[in-house]
Amino acid sequence: MVQDRQSLEFDIVFIGAGPANLASAIHLQRLLKKHNSLSANPVDPAIAVIDKGRYAGAHLLSGALLDPRALEEFLPDFLVRGCPVEATVSNEHLWYLTAKRKFPFPFCPEPFSNKGNMVVSLSRLGSWMAEEAQKEGVQFFDNTAAAMPYVEHGRLAGILTDDKGIDRNGQKKSSFEAGLLLATKVAVIGEGSDGSFYRKVCEHFPTCLAPIPQRYETGVKETWRIPAGRLIAGEVHQMFGYPLPTETYGGGWLYALSPTLLSLGFVTSLEPDSPVCDPHRNLQRFKQHPLLARILEGGSMIESGARTLTSGGADAMPPLYGPGFLVTGESAGIVNMQRHKGLHLAMKSGILAAETMFESLLHDDFSTDQLKNYDERFKKSWAYDELHAARNYRKAFDSGLYSGLLQAGLQLKFPGLAMADGFVKRRNRKNEAASHTPEIEPFTPDGSLTFSKTESLYRSGTMHEENQPCHLLIKQEDIEEICLKKCTLEYANPCRHFCPAQVYEITADPRPELKLNPSNCLHCKTCETVDPYGIITWIPPEGGGGPGYKLS
Repeated sequence: MVQDRQSLEFDIVFIGAGPANLASAIHLQRLLKKHNSLSANPVDPAIAVIDKGRYAGAHLLSGALLDPRALEEFLPDFLVRGCPVEATVSNEHLWYLTAKRKFPFPFCPEPFSNKGNMVVSLSRLGSWMAEEAQKEGVQFFDNTAAAMPYVEHGRLAGILTDDKGIDRNGQKKSSFEAGLLLATKVAVIGEGSDGSFYRKVCEHFPTCLAPIPQRYETGVKETWRIPAGRLIAGEVHQMFGYPLPTETYGGGWLYALSPTLLSLGFVTSLEPDSPVCDPHRNLQRFKQHPLLARILEGGSMIESGARTLTSGGADAMPPLYGPGFLVTGESAGIVNMQRHKGLHLAMKSGILAAETMFESLLHDDFSTDQLKNYDERFKKSWAYDELHAARNYRKAFDSGLYSGLLQAGLQLKFPGLAMADGFVKRRNRKNEAASHTPEIEPFTPDGSLTFSKTESLYRSGTMHEENQPCHLLIKQEDIEEICLKKCTLEYANPCRHFCPAQVYEITADPRPELKLNPSNCLHCKTCETVDPYGIITWIPPEGGGGPGYKLS
């Protein structure tokens, strides 16, 4: 397999072009340039960033509110350089919603405050950061998926990229191009939530697994153009309550990028022991609340998307290093759910990874002991302090909304507070029959305020090569024994609902079958993280496939 591939050699390869890895690549290059301007022994490593999206920023999706603290550290002139900041937060509101009413919080608790933060489009920010990295001399390869790790002499020694031109039956087409072997001294893994490459790396190096399983939420987002006069640029609304039942964690947001352009979305808690939910429908119902409906009336939805986000906090973080690799950003679960933010933390992890690799390059030492310095740096940083203080926030809501609010309030007074053992218990409905699982109520979108999954998928810009192998792997025996029998009985096949893009269908004629529509896939990974039986494996499709975000 490796022998058939062309090999390219690099000193450092970044896997994923998100804010963590792009910050790392930019900072590393600037450190090297400063060193070379002062030293008689210049260092000129070969550095590359690969990304499976068809252009920089294509797969980046978030709210997004940016705390500029880390950006100011490694690129203090970011505004002069043209960083696409849409607005600075002008005012903010925190609401509890019922079906028809809204109740404001009398004040915004400090961890929720966005004073001084910036409203950004993450896809635009990522595109700009990729351009800055290339200006610094970093090679950028889009349309390139990291398919498999190449392990040699007990360390990660390279990345095998995806083959192109394989048909759905696994046969080579006339357009076949073998993937590359990107040999490297260090790989920096920053794929985002539930990274497929990092999962394969952990199969080779089990000690790199997190001490406790990571947990995930699913966010579904839309970008709207609305009539002027309803919002001011930088206006922020954060909401919880409707349309979720009190036992389900989640909430929504609305951010004004300009007086006429806004980002809105909804996050829903989904877990393998409680998978019966529909995140896309939750967003559509959320928009029907009078607060949202009045703002959106007469507007148009111009972009839509979905992705999972990590919510396990500091306790679910894996070691940030291993033999031949570092892990950055959300691949390492570096997200503060209390603040609903992760961009600044991801960038900080990239900064610290860059400083570690800079030392490795200067001393020509890429040993695991040297790479371990990154993990130690992070644990001494303000980013870890922030994560550690918020480590129990998400857990507090496992016993329901009202209990969570009580505990969250106490945690604001006593940061890091954990309730007595046994107080917080995760629900486990795995043995309940389908007749006792929550019903998914019928929902008919109106096409102007609310939309079907098909229409939302169209607005995501998702494209795939149709004639390629299915990238959602389920064994045939699991389909027959679990999907069509056990899951039907225990959960009534929730994959039909929790997937935001209708990838999964159960057909009954002439007999029950699971039909997969992989070309619909938004790469959100909800199916893999929520599957109650652990039988779905998501692997990257041919590079360049997936969503094409431009404003998200």
